[in-house]
Amino acid sequence: MTKRISSLLIALSLVACGGPSTTTTTEAENTGGGGEQAQAEAPRVPPPASGPARDVHLPPIARTTLANGLEVNTVRTNALPLVYVRLVVRSGLASSPEQLPGLSRLVAKMLKEGTRRRTSAQLAEQIEYLGADLFVGDDQAQVVLQMRALSEHLDTVMDLLADIAQSPRFDEQELRRLKAREADRLRVEYADAATLARRAFYQAAYGSHPYAQVDLTPQTLERARRTDLANWHRDHFVPNNAFLVVAGDVTPEQVQAAAERAFGRWRRREVAQAQLPDVPQRTQREVLIVHRPGSAQSVIAVGNLAIPRSHPDWVPLEVANQVLGGSAASRLFSDLRERRSLTYGAYSSVDELPIAGPFRARGSVGRDPEHPDVDRTPAAMDAFMEHLQRIVTEAPPQDEVNNAQRYLSDSFPLQIDTAGRIAGMVSDLRLYGLPDDYFDTYRSDVRNVTPDQALTAARTHIRPDQALVVIVGDAEVIAQPMRRWGPVRVVDADGREISSFPAEGATPAAAAE
Repeated sequence: MTKRISSLLIALSLVACGGPSTTTTTEAENTGGGGEQAQAEAPRVPPPASGPARDVHLPPIARTTLANGLEVNTVRTNALPLVYVRLVVRSGLASSPEQLPGLSRLVAKMLKEGTRRRTSAQLAEQIEYLGADLFVGDDQAQVVLQMRALSEHLDTVMDLLADIAQSPRFDEQELRRLKAREADRLRVEYADAATLARRAFYQAAYGSHPYAQVDLTPQTLERARRTDLANWHRDHFVPNNAFLVVAGDVTPEQVQAAAERAFGRWRRREVAQAQLPDVPQRTQREVLIVHRPGSAQSVIAVGNLAIPRSHPDWVPLEVANQVLGGSAASRLFSDLRERRSLTYGAYSSVDELPIAGPFRARGSVGRDPEHPDVDRTPAAMDAFMEHLQRIVTEAPPQDEVNNAQRYLSDSFPLQIDTAGRIAGMVSDLRLYGLPDDYFDTYRSDVRNVTPDQALTAARTHIRPDQALVVIVGDAEVIAQPMRRWGPVRVVDADGREISSFPAEGATPAAAAE
């Protein structure tokens, strides 16, 4: 006690003299910290181990079909008084005419520009009055129209959506305005290296297959006429080539009645189903460089056509991909960014499509900041190929598989936490031909993948030796070093060939082939 009083007096005198305030802290620790110190020294009890992840079930899907062939799917969620109404037409970029690639995108965008009963301004005003919003999008396989509104407006929203889908105005003046906007958008995207890399990868991987097209082209913008849009719409926007998904605070009976009234008179028509050829199979590794003179950075994409979304190997391949490059905790990011400092990020993925979608490992690399003359593209390619070879030859360690499973499984519930996301998942079930209970066992399916199963899926569907390597960068700098990975072809931003080089060490005969 005497020692504590002495210390306190010393502390007070130091404070009065302007001494360091830390002395007061030391006093507090000495006088009142006994209990806290004992608490700090108490052995820490680790939290209990988490149990197995429970499966998350989608709400039941009520499924009916109108007399004209339009399928209606209703999912009731009453967390909020909202409703999402989603109409999916099973035709997209891959169904565009050969001479007008990407025409479906122009049709999709024109759908927001008015109907026969409503001008563009009237349509926008009515949607705004409801406090609703309208989304229109497309990809190779579909055109999607979705509206979100208060559930009390279900009937009005269904009427609006039916009018937009069935009776587009395709006004000449609006089409001219849209073409001007799209031309500007394409010019901006042509200047973006990542966009160029994706487009070049699809075109080189699919070749003449309709899935090679990922967007409009300037030529289509120039050639497409109003009648082309109207004809494509007439041939593909038919009820027996579409389905409806409604999710929110509504009952199946309400949705059925609204759908009958809004879409019941939509005329059924036979749809000429495009006979898609088989996707091309690559027999050797090839390098395609999209030349950007003077570019200080290279965008790299390495991969191959893998599997359709409905393939039974999808989940084990997803786990293998997660180990490789699915997130910032995966091998590619950890190695290329954190260990070798080659890039800000490196990832991999498999695109979800009804047919074989591309697997791609990708990242952007530039010059060495300490040695600006040193381009790091070859070093990054070494790293990418090293990891691709490893994922197809070695079963990933159990701890890496556990981390990948935990990431996929734990993030899954976030995908179904709103009615809008549920509507999107039901839409995926229908588009990819998956069973209604597919997502009910997803978490278990992910957790049950073994390292050997992940290896088998990767070995079967990832092919480094036949990979397509696409690089957007300065060909003057990177073309020769890339010969190490296969024959090199250099093209401009429009895909026109500029030059080509044989693979390093190739014989003249092999190069000629």
